[in-house]
Amino acid sequence: MSKITLHEQLQKLRKEKGLTQEALAEIFRVTNQAVSKWESGSCYPDIALLPEIADFYGVSIDALFGKGKPSEYSKIIEDIRALFRETPESECFALALKIALYLHEGVVSKGYKAYLPWDAAKALNPETWGRSACSEPEGVTIAQRGVVLLSDQRIRFEISPDDIMGLWSEIQKYADIDRLTVFFALYELTRRDFDLFVGIQEIGDKAKMSEEKIREIFKRLPIHHKRLDDGSIGYRIEGSNMHIPTLLTLFIVV
Repeated sequence: MSKITLHEQLQKLRKEKGLTQEALAEIFRVTNQAVSKWESGSCYPDIALLPEIADFYGVSIDALFGKGKPSEYSKIIEDIRALFRETPESECFALALKIALYLHEGVVSKGYKAYLPWDAAKALNPETWGRSACSEPEGVTIAQRGVVLLSDQRIRFEISPDDIMGLWSEIQKYADIDRLTVFFALYELTRRDFDLFVGIQEIGDKAKMSEEKIREIFKRLPIHHKRLDDGSIGYRIEGSNMHIPTLLTLFIVV
């Protein structure tokens, strides 16, 4: 692998931060043209500015000149990005889940320093993973049935009275066994194709429920409908709510 030069490293680090040259110029109190010249290699930052630049990016000065390694965190992030770039689009979620399971395992085992309640020698398999959860003052994580939740409690937002009312209103949509049955039946019928709409008879067969009852339930659920080519009406869960069934599975007692 060829050695990274200073101007290449400066450009790479800026882009990793998601900053424009103009934004970076403002941070370091220089002109836009100065940043542009740094990254083209036509000139270099003032030597007195190098420690500030290194601190800002969380790397050593040696790393800026390609003589040292960026921080381990940065290296891991870049490796993950490269892995996703090489992964077919259809397999990205499967890859993300495998990585998330290892992150979950790392938190539960306190950084792989403590005892694991499962066989860590076996590869983590989302299809056979049961349920494990950890709740600490620092954060919360749960893995169950191909779903991984990670939360840093230190950056949680305070829940307002309006939030509580909105949450209560949302919960009421699903606080009924018939509604949940129809909701999950429709989800299972359409989850593999976000352009698919299914007829009410198909939903009824899946939910084992009468069409009349399903139509009444639809009034209380976030359902989208449209007329199909054969003139009938097709249904699916509204796109902005397609994640709800996945979240609800976290409440299932395994």
